[in-house]
Amino acid sequence: MGFRILFLFSFSLLVCTALPAQNLIVNAGFENYNSCPSNIVGLDVLLEEVSLPTSSSGDYYNHCGSEDFGVPTNFKGVQTASEGSGYTGLYFYALNNYREYLQMNTAKTLREKHPYKISLQVSLAETSKLALKNMSILLTSGKVKVPNSSVLTSSRLDLQKDIQFHEVQLKANNSLSETEGWVTLTAEFDAQGFENHIIFGNFKSNSNTQLLQNEENAVSSDFSYYYVDNFNLEELPRINYDKDKIYVLEQNPFEPKGYKLDAKSLASINKIFKYLKENAEVQMKITGHADNMGKPEYHKFISSLRARAVALHLKKLGISDDRIVWEGVGDTKPLRNGKKKAGNFEDGRIEFVMIGNDQ
Repeated sequence: MGFRILFLFSFSLLVCTALPAQNLIVNAGFENYNSCPSNIVGLDVLLEEVSLPTSSSGDYYNHCGSEDFGVPTNFKGVQTASEGSGYTGLYFYALNNYREYLQMNTAKTLREKHPYKISLQVSLAETSKLALKNMSILLTSGKVKVPNSSVLTSSRLDLQKDIQFHEVQLKANNSLSETEGWVTLTAEFDAQGFENHIIFGNFKSNSNTQLLQNEENAVSSDFSYYYVDNFNLEELPRINYDKDKIYVLEQNPFEPKGYKLDAKSLASINKIFKYLKENAEVQMKITGHADNMGKPEYHKFISSLRARAVALHLKKLGISDDRIVWEGVGDTKPLRNGKKKAGNFEDGRIEFVMIGNDQ
C-alpha cells in the first residue's frame, strides 16, 4: 500500500488546534458571593451558582470574612486561596457518616462521547486527624437534593427520580495529607450526554473509605476536612487520524535499551484505543524502530518487542487481533538520514498507521 507524507508529530499534536478552552464550571473559584462569611450558614446562601445536594452545609472563607471565616486564617487552620480571595471547606469523613458536598452547575450540558478534563484543588485543614487516600466527583443529569446529611451513596442516588449519574475517579499530583499547599486533582473522561451538574465530596461510608495511614490510632471523633478551590472543566478536542499517514507515538517511549512502555505512552495508547473503538472499520499497523548502537540482530529483536508491547496493550484493552499488525525493522529506517547527536535515542521509536479495511 502507498502511504502518504510522513508526519512526525508528538501525540499531543495529533489533535486539531483549538481555541483556548472555556471553563464550563460556573463560579469555579467561588469569587461570586452574596455576602461576606461571618458565621456557619449554607454555602448556597453565600455563593452564587452553588447548591447543596444534602441537608449539610459546608463552609465559605474569604478575605472579607470574619476571623473564623477569613483567609488565610480561619477556625479550621491557615491557608491562602489558590486563586482569588475565597475558597470553600467540606467534611469528607466524620462521625456517623456525616458528609458535606458541593454541587456546581455546568454552563451547558456536556456532549455525548466527547472527551473532557476536570481539575480542582484541595488542601487538608490542619485540624484534621485523617486524610483520604483518593477522591472522586459525581456527574449528574440534574440538581440533586436528599433530606439528610448522611453519605451520598450510589444506592441513595438510584432512588432519585429522573437523575442519571456516573462517578469519575480523580488523580492527585501529591499526597492528600498535604496541609501547607494545594493538591491538584485531575481526571479525563468521555461524557455520556446528560451531565449538567457536578457534585464533589466523599461518596463512601466511613467503613468503605480508604484513609492514609496515621501515626496515631484513629478515634471515632476524628475527622477529615478539606479546603476546596479552583474548579476547571474543559472540553478536549476529539482525537482524529488521517488514514495512510504515519504518526509517531512518542520520540522516546522506552528506556534506550528497553521495551516496556512508560506511563505517558500508556496514556497515549489508551487514547488510540478510544479512536479504534469508535471507528470499527479501521485497522492499525505498528512499526518498531531501534537506534544503531549494537548489533543489527539485536536492533531487530528489540524493535519487534517494542511494537509487540503496543499491540498487546491494545488487545488487552479490547481491540481484536485481526485489526492490529505489527513488526520490528531494527535500525533500517533512521530519522535525519542516520545523523544524530551523542546520547540521542530518538530513533528508538514507535510509528503507527491507520488503515481502512478495504486495503
